Amino acid sequence: MLGPLSCRLLNKIPAKWLCDYDEEPSEELLSGNRFKIKPTGFIAGAIIAAALAGTTLFTGVTPELIFYVILYSLLLLISESDAKYTIIPDQFTIAVAVVSLIFAVTDYFTDKNFISSWYDPLLGAASGFAILVVLDLFSTLVFKKTGFGFGDIKLMAAVGLMFGLKYVLIVLMFSAFVSAFHFLYLIFSGKGKNGIYLPMGPYICIAIVLTIMLRVKIEPIFSMYKMLMDMEALP
Repeated sequence: MLGPLSCRLLNKIPAKWLCDYDEEPSEELLSGNRFKIKPTGFIAGAIIAAALAGTTLFTGVTPELIFYVILYSLLLLISESDAKYTIIPDQFTIAVAVVSLIFAVTDYFTDKNFISSWYDPLLGAASGFAILVVLDLFSTLVFKKTGFGFGDIKLMAAVGLMFGLKYVLIVLMFSAFVSAFHFLYLIFSGKGKNGIYLPMGPYICIAIVLTIMLRVKIEPIFSMYKMLMDMEALP
């Protein structure tokens, strides 16, 4: 149900949400017929169903699943808007930040799966923001083109509130791997010969889901690393 609903919502939101700040909406955006339920809505529904099923399989049925349903719904909206219009509306990012902060507070006072100290959300948001800014500056200086949009940077800061420093780095790692695999597929399939632009929003959203889904598998790696390197001071 969330797939078709996401298309309906994206067709109803103000057209200005799907434009850059200095742009005026196109005729397509103003028409309100931006996303078709067939097939986009059904494909999106299958994707979010698979994400929720996988999360439940790895983490079990827990109260946190309520947060995940809300978060995944927002990530679906972000992925669809960024994939088609290369825009991540600020309104969706703010909603992700609110959900992430509520989750962080709840996690800190309960299971401490992601947030183990009061300053973890601040470190996660700051590091997610700063790392993408540095990478974008590097891409601009070396390759003469932007590496990330400001929407991607704000999204990483928003989810950093939920993940803290350790896991926001995992999100970045997964984002790099997922985008690289897709890029290689496009190159070898002949679809990327003339140069392509890949919006990072969908890859970041996939990485967020993978990080949540595989947390129970990732945590032992952190423990092993700390033991081998004797880095007990890591947050």
